[in-house]
Amino acid sequence: LRLGAATVAAADCDPLAERATRENAALNGLDGAQALTVTTGSAQALSELLGGRGADLLLCNILAPVIEALIPCFPRLLGPGGVGLLSGLLVDQAPGLERDLLAAGWRVEQRVEQDRWGLLRIRSASDVA
Repeated sequence: LRLGAATVAAADCDPLAERATRENAALNGLDGAQALTVTTGSAQALSELLGGRGADLLLCNILAPVIEALIPCFPRLLGPGGVGLLSGLLVDQAPGLERDLLAAGWRVEQRVEQDRWGLLRIRSASDVA
């Protein structure tokens, strides 16, 4: 929101993450902001927050095996032309995740590594650049 997003929807399975998100929003002067919606839950909870409309940007920060399990949810979470940033994965897990993404109709546009951690920037393979 501080960088210009009109709305932000956030979900995490850990209730402590929800609390931390709300605390960070308050620290940034965004407490009570109607444009910020936070809940405890996973992909289904996030999809409900989005109201059936895919996001322009999907941030996912967790190890590759969890991201792999979430791939079937990406079409309803990420709107047409949207970008996904998948981080928190170990570099040695990235090739397998890339194969799974490709098989599910996603393309990896960028790979970033820092020490043993990786990030993949993805888009739907059906999106025209």
